[in-house]
Amino acid sequence: MKANRIAVEQGAMVLTYDGTAVVVHVDVQGVELRDVRGQVEWVPWPDVTMMQSLDPAVGEVPALHSFAAEWERLDDGAREEALFRLGIVQEIVTGFRHGHADLALPGEPNATFDPASGFSLTARCERMAKLLRHEALTGRAGGFDVTQVSGRTLYKWVKAAEEGGLLGLVDQRRARTTEVFSTIPLAWRQAAHEVVADFDGDVSTVNLREVHRRIKVRLHEAGHSIVAPQRASGRFVAHLMRTRGATTRAQRSNKLRGVAGTQSYAAMVPGQIVAIDVTRFDAMVWCPVRGGACSVEVISAMDVATRVILALRVVPLSANSHDASLLMYDAMRPFSQVVEGTSVSDWAWAGVPERIEFYSDASGAEPDCSGVEVTCPRTCRSLRIAPGMQGEHLVPGVRPAAVRSDHGSIFLSPVFRHLLDRCGIDHPRSRRSHPIDNGILERYHETLQRAAQQLPGYKGRNVSERGRTVGLGGADDAITLLTAPELEKFLRRWIVFDYHRQPHDGLQLPGTHRTGVRPIDMFDALLKVTGRLHVPQRPDLLYDFLPTRWATVGHSGVELSGLTYDSPELEGLRSAPKGTFRAEDRAMPFHYDPHDVNRIWFRHPDTGRIVEVPWRKAHLIDAPMTETLVQHVRAAVQQRGSGPRPSRTAVEDEIITELGNLLKSVPKEWKKRISTATMRHEAAQRDHAEADVARTVAEIATPEAAVNPAPGDRNPESHPMWADSWSYTPPEAEAG
Repeated sequence: MKANRIAVEQGAMVLTYDGTAVVVHVDVQGVELRDVRGQVEWVPWPDVTMMQSLDPAVGEVPALHSFAAEWERLDDGAREEALFRLGIVQEIVTGFRHGHADLALPGEPNATFDPASGFSLTARCERMAKLLRHEALTGRAGGFDVTQVSGRTLYKWVKAAEEGGLLGLVDQRRARTTEVFSTIPLAWRQAAHEVVADFDGDVSTVNLREVHRRIKVRLHEAGHSIVAPQRASGRFVAHLMRTRGATTRAQRSNKLRGVAGTQSYAAMVPGQIVAIDVTRFDAMVWCPVRGGACSVEVISAMDVATRVILALRVVPLSANSHDASLLMYDAMRPFSQVVEGTSVSDWAWAGVPERIEFYSDASGAEPDCSGVEVTCPRTCRSLRIAPGMQGEHLVPGVRPAAVRSDHGSIFLSPVFRHLLDRCGIDHPRSRRSHPIDNGILERYHETLQRAAQQLPGYKGRNVSERGRTVGLGGADDAITLLTAPELEKFLRRWIVFDYHRQPHDGLQLPGTHRTGVRPIDMFDALLKVTGRLHVPQRPDLLYDFLPTRWATVGHSGVELSGLTYDSPELEGLRSAPKGTFRAEDRAMPFHYDPHDVNRIWFRHPDTGRIVEVPWRKAHLIDAPMTETLVQHVRAAVQQRGSGPRPSRTAVEDEIITELGNLLKSVPKEWKKRISTATMRHEAAQRDHAEADVARTVAEIATPEAAVNPAPGDRNPESHPMWADSWSYTPPEAEAG
């Protein structure tokens, strides 16, 4: 106990509610204290509380007085800052840092702040602000940031000290601590936690007064008669309810936090997480069917670990589940783009090599690193200088472990979810109304503005930025505006030549503190770490991403959705016995493209090759035969008249006539429908044409690898999507 005692004698400095004070007299009854205003106050010993001993030599004093309970509740930083402010205020008011002539420091009283100097309080505050800024520059500010302290701020400190004493100088942001909750009895706090825990989103939220009532009821039922401080208990309950959630939706989200897919985690390797999303593109395109401008959407897939854009498609309003499936098809196959002189190729299938090198060095030659400021042992793709534009540029493909999206209907559709299930891909989703959960791709949509603003059809991010002539029809627009395929080609080039080669603030090279790495460099670096990246790749991979329809092959062909398909390749399968492909019937699986119903495809059980089966009447019509358009036309045909139900052949002939008439003279109400169907049908034709070319190239390059399954194996389940995968390896990893 002796070590905790503080010797109080006449002339000593103590700390009171109003600031520093000098001990005038000490006796057995108490002490007399003189404050900075010169007033003497008698304090009996029962009202004096001993506190910690401080060193007066550095401007700190022993603290005594009855305000100790509130002062002790503050942390050390808050008390030190309040004492620092007190010294400044006392020097402004009295000319002495400790507020008393008896405790004067060398050079005091300071003539600048002496009340007898005649300067007003405002002038003294302004002079003190200049002095503090000078002390901050010379390192004598005591570790406190006073560079932004103005005369007005010091004036407020003086008034706060006059009204609230020393506690008025405490920074209220520091004073907001939960230590005040320690004054609430433990049993009361436990009851509060139990009551608030009932609000999990299933029960209606009530106000704080009702929560207090329920806490009292629970304590009464438990046999406790506890009274908690009113103010502290009110703040405690408000804190608990704020943490729990203000609405039932927030309460449900907080309840699932930590046990559901509501938290992000760092993607460490390429393909670990792929983020996908769709956005309205801020530039108009030319639509030949409408004869004017129209809006489109862009659907993208990004590798989270490297920020590389794996796939991008321009689709009409609005994107559907099949568009999302084709995006995943693009994300899983590597592309290449070749620059020769001033000609630039479109994204093309990269083939089936043994390995892909994402480096720009010439074979057998040292790279030309002239002008590069950093060490470049193998590749010209440094952290500062991008490789030359000429040559081949590669867009990698990955096999995602997880695909992250929002709750858009196209991503929650059975078609897309079934595709991810077949691929063995997890599907974590963002919380509803929380786009920041997928913030990486949302930020990329802002970056797309850099591409959109280069186009003549740019319409601004909102109507306040839109030009008067944007979207007007006419022959000039047909020449100026890009079509949807041209826009897709432009955006893909922009991805390769601009986005992938620009430093990204969100990327950091592993093992270094350097940020601002380019996405394609990041992919290179992480590929060296992983060593091998498995990617499903076949020239006919497209058909694994199409919906499967089961149908029986008859003598007249295959009937699907009212259309008859037939081909000589079906010979030998027309009378297949029951159980050939599935146990319950004679049906066999066909690949069906909703964006091109002119044909269907099947994998021949004897050769393993994809075989096309055309619609029998496809030669009679030149129309964008999409599933949606055919359904609309069929519904219109069947609603005509009231006679007997037409036969399938009659309906089929009506569709041919109707679509033919629509293309010759498109009614106004059909223009948007025909425009959307045309855009999707043309994209499907490009996809299948590319697959045909890829199959031809693969058969020429590796004829033995062109046949995927073993002959005679008719069970489609024995040929999973990933049966024929290849992997690409960085040269360093392979050599090691």
